[in-house]
Amino acid sequence: MRCYFNLVSSHQSIVDEEGVEVADLGEARTIVLKVAAEMVQEGKAVIADWQGWRLEAADSSGATLFAIRLDAGVRLLELHH
Repeated sequence: MRCYFNLVSSHQSIVDEEGVEVADLGEARTIVLKVAAEMVQEGKAVIADWQGWRLEAADSSGATLFAIRLDAGVRLLELHH
């Protein structure tokens, strides 16, 4: 299945035009958390800057499959590293 990962806040949306092919929703969640953790580790993202942002995974019809609050998700990952 193809998932599109859109970044959304109350004032802005960044739409994923390409998407990524994944086997299932579990793989999609794993990809999201891994990429977010790598961005923080490499200094490309600061958790404070992600306050109020969420990543919404959508299918090819545009229906939201799940959403992850980026500030909460990244904070959780940092506790495990």
